[in-house]
Amino acid sequence: MSRVHLAGIIPVANLKTDFGLSIPDVLLPIAQNFSAIQKSVFECAMAGCNTIWIVANEDLAPAVRQTVGEWVYDPVYYGGLSKFSSEERKEIPIYYVPIHPKDRDRRDSHGWSVLYGIHSAWKVSRGLSRWVVPDKYYISFPMSAHDVLQVRTHRRAIG
Repeated sequence: MSRVHLAGIIPVANLKTDFGLSIPDVLLPIAQNFSAIQKSVFECAMAGCNTIWIVANEDLAPAVRQTVGEWVYDPVYYGGLSKFSSEERKEIPIYYVPIHPKDRDRRDSHGWSVLYGIHSAWKVSRGLSRWVVPDKYYISFPMSAHDVLQVRTHRRAIG
């Protein structure tokens, strides 16, 4: 059995919408106590990602970090039926990556944020060890609208 490292990429750098809100668009509430960025993190966790990489510049990263945090539990292991389920829970680390300064105002788009997030995940992981380099990438867009719980049914095919 081969182990696949699935890295989740969430591009939020330079996200522009027509809502005209005073708060960042990724913090837009979509349910009670649930924002768009939290939906993307939950979606990556439901897909089976081993790491989550949020591509956010320095102006947005502190607000996102305060909302999301530094890790999330894998929903599959959360609330298990075993006696010591809290010891079996798996934590998924969340990393924050800013767009390189030379690329700002030149290559600012959702597509570039995705590519830069993939490159950063590969480069940092490769610097640590070749055994933790991601094999696959799962992209989640915070402003997308779909049933996130359906991702769980396709988890085996994704990873």
